[in-house]
Amino acid sequence: MSSISKAFGKTLMTTMGMTVVGFISSVINARILGPEGRGLLSAALLICTLSASVAQCGMASSYVYHFGAARRFSYLRLFIFSILGVSALAAGLSAAGLQLSHAMELHQIWWLILTFAAFTASQTYLFSLTQLHSNLHFFNVLRFAQVFGNLLLLLPLLLWFKVVTFEQVMIAQLLVLIGLTVCGLWWTRENRIWALKEEPKEPVRTWMVVRYGLHQQGIGLLGIFLINFDKLFLLNRGTIKEYGYYALAFTTSRLIGAVQESVSVALFSRFAGRDEQQLSQAVRNAFRMTFMPLMTVAAIGAAVAPWALTLVYGKAFADMTIPFAILLFECVIGGSSWTLAQRFNAAGQPGLVLARQFVSIMPVLIAIPFLPHENTYVYLALLMLCGACLRLIMTIVLSVTKLKEPMPGFLPTKQDIAMVRKLLTRSK
Repeated sequence: MSSISKAFGKTLMTTMGMTVVGFISSVINARILGPEGRGLLSAALLICTLSASVAQCGMASSYVYHFGAARRFSYLRLFIFSILGVSALAAGLSAAGLQLSHAMELHQIWWLILTFAAFTASQTYLFSLTQLHSNLHFFNVLRFAQVFGNLLLLLPLLLWFKVVTFEQVMIAQLLVLIGLTVCGLWWTRENRIWALKEEPKEPVRTWMVVRYGLHQQGIGLLGIFLINFDKLFLLNRGTIKEYGYYALAFTTSRLIGAVQESVSVALFSRFAGRDEQQLSQAVRNAFRMTFMPLMTVAAIGAAVAPWALTLVYGKAFADMTIPFAILLFECVIGGSSWTLAQRFNAAGQPGLVLARQFVSIMPVLIAIPFLPHENTYVYLALLMLCGACLRLIMTIVLSVTKLKEPMPGFLPTKQDIAMVRKLLTRSK
């Protein structure tokens, strides 16, 4: 448990730093671009990130799992074909994704969007592979470097140009992505991640590696839809200004999920393909220590949102207040379900996670056509919240019925609080 605690402590400290730096960048972008410009930037980034995520095909997760299990395989060949494949596929998907938007400003920079998507895919793949080292040191370095680099290159734009456009912001962020990809490639070469560090076990066939990856991809695709269906809906149906309001509300609400994201990454990195009993206990502990404290923080954030959002972003973004409040709770509940889902992912059972994703998505698909034209923001946020609640319920049900494990606790114990204090003290 000490190794997972140490990795989590480092990841949490990195995430806290990322949260502060990312929030500053978000505020600057909103202030200099305005609702419409922020909407165009968010739409372009959405197309690129979705394309890159879909293009992963679960290959990095499969790599981490089978390498962690020390299964004999040609990992160098898998690495080369995977990183080239995901980059090319992401570029093609982004070209198709552009058709979702009618904004001519986006179609005029198609070359930038395709390039951005390709490097986002390679960077995402390399980020995932850094989880091969359970201490997550380089993983955290790359994560922080991305948000800090985006902010660092944003500042010269403010000094050199009287009017900053969303295209200029994208080019600056593209330079950061290229740099991170180069760093990631250097890390793989230095650590020879294709060479097993322990005695190889029985070989794994290519179709098994691909099957695990596609199971992960199925989980990812449904997860992507559940997280982004609201933005895709607005991008196609609403104005770019309306999209800017909602996208900023969503992005800002994700700040509260940084802790749970760190926990999930640490759990998968430490236990993928390893001891399931320790994995089960670690997952339940992590869920119990984060759920109720973060729900309390979400309630406080929702209460101060009307004042805080207008103070930070300006009165032009006042319409994002209600969706932001709802999305805070959605982020915590969704993050909690993903923490519990690591029990299945790290144990090589992603099919169970795929099942819960599929069940929770059905009500969302049924409700979308009936959304009213007025106050669409609020109804979309509520649908997101409903989907998160269903995923949490399904994850708990599967854990109890399929794995015969006890119901996870919802309140942290005194021992949990003492452990958190110890982690924070060690991380300093």
